[in-house]
This record gives sequence, C-alpha cells and structure tokens, in this order.
Amino acid sequence: MNNKEIKFLKTEFQNAIDEIGEDKRCAEILQRKFAHSSRVLENGLQIINHDIPQILSQPEFKKQCEIALLFHDIGRFRETVELYKRQSMKYWGGRMCDHGILGAEILSQTPEYRDTKILLSVRHHGHLIEEFYNDAEYSALSDADKSLAEIMIKLVRDADKLDLYYLQKYYDNIESDVIFHNLTEKQKFAPLSEEVLTQFFSAKPINHTFIKTLSDRILGCISWQFDINYSLTKQLYISEGYRQKLFDLLAVYCNDKPLIDKIFEFASTNNC
Repeated sequence: MNNKEIKFLKTEFQNAIDEIGEDKRCAEILQRKFAHSSRVLENGLQIINHDIPQILSQPEFKKQCEIALLFHDIGRFRETVELYKRQSMKYWGGRMCDHGILGAEILSQTPEYRDTKILLSVRHHGHLIEEFYNDAEYSALSDADKSLAEIMIKLVRDADKLDLYYLQKYYDNIESDVIFHNLTEKQKFAPLSEEVLTQFFSAKPINHTFIKTLSDRILGCISWQFDINYSLTKQLYISEGYRQKLFDLLAVYCNDKPLIDKIFEFASTNNC
C-alpha cells in the first residue's frame, strides 16, 4: 500500500472532521473508523498469507485487494457527517444512508479505484452476501473476474469481522457505542425478537432490519459466524475468545438462560 492511498483516506477523514466542528461524539466515531481501516488492511494481509497465498503471485489483483480492504469503510466518514447534520445519532438503530454504497460512489470517481471488483466489495461488504451475487455489475463480469470478485469480497468481509470482534472484546464497543447510551433500561433488557431467532436457528447471518433490541444486536454479531469464509478467521474467532465475549455479553442483557444455552449449543455445532 503506497502513500497515495493513505493520503486519499486521510483526505476523506479530514474533510469529515472539518464538517463536524466541535462535536466530540462524531469526532470519536471518525477517529475510530480511520484506525479500523488500517487494522482491516492488516487482517486482510494475514488472511492472504494464511489462506489465499495465490494472491501473492498476482501483483495487480493483490493491489486491488489492498485498496478494497483499506477503503472498505471510506463511506463511513460522509455517513457520519450526514448523521451529524441531521442530529440522528440519538436514534436507536438510526441510519440515513448506506456507507457501503457511499464508499463505492466515492471510489468510482477516481479512475484507478473504479475497478468493478473493488466497487462491489466496498458496496456490499456489510450487506447480506446475496446482495453481492444479485448485483447487476457482478452478473456482467466474466467468469474469471467473478471468481476474483468472490475472493475479494470474502476477504474484505472476514478482515472486517476480525477487527469488529477485536473491538467488541477489548474495547466493549457494543456497550460503548453511542446508540447504547441512548437506550432506556427497558430497551436494553428487552427479549430477543422472534424474527431474529428464526434467522439465527436457520444458520444465517441476521438481517439488520429485524434487529429491534440490544440482545438482537448481540445475537446479530454472533450470527456473523455463519458468514466466515477463511480458516484463519474461524480459528481466531474461537481461539481469541471473540465468540465467548459475545455470549458473555448476551447473558448480561438476556435473562432467558435456557434460550442462551440453546443458542450456544447451536452456535457450537453449526460453527462457521
């Protein structure tokens, strides 16, 4: 990764910082996302070395993968500015725009970042994987490029998850999230939603639109395990205690112990 890409990311970050002024909450979110981008790149390179070494012999594709990894959340900067302008941070689950779509739009304006595989990976890294496969731009690719696009998006999704798991374990980022502090006690300890449980016990990543309670959100993070693609991600998810951290947190906010035991058994026997 050369200085040009780092400078590009810093410019988007600084532009956002300039727009939010003295808002400390938004500034913290922007700083977190900037640091997150670098760690996701590092995670991706580790996954490449461990699971997809064939990328190392394809310098152009490796470079494209690095760009997708570093810029996967570039849309977060403008999303945060938009939320700041609309004063929407206080709303539970409130999102006015899609940072993946925003990020792809930003990159499409720069010729060297306009490769379809990169745009698809950035656009859909946070979506259900079906949206990637149903994208008309993916369908229009040659078979060879479809194969590369699948490798890239799975790489970005896994590298992203690894850092989110890391933050959840070491920085309590679910409980420290701005949205958490705006919840009432009733909302924090509300039971798991039926729609969320149905999706989880189908071994599917939970659709964001069904998340209504804090316990739903935690179970949603656990359900990411059904979308893990590479062996290093799976290995670290268990060995680093990321899954256990999420279960410990779920037990704090969900008082239905038999249900938690059932969820843990299912997660353990349908792992990744």
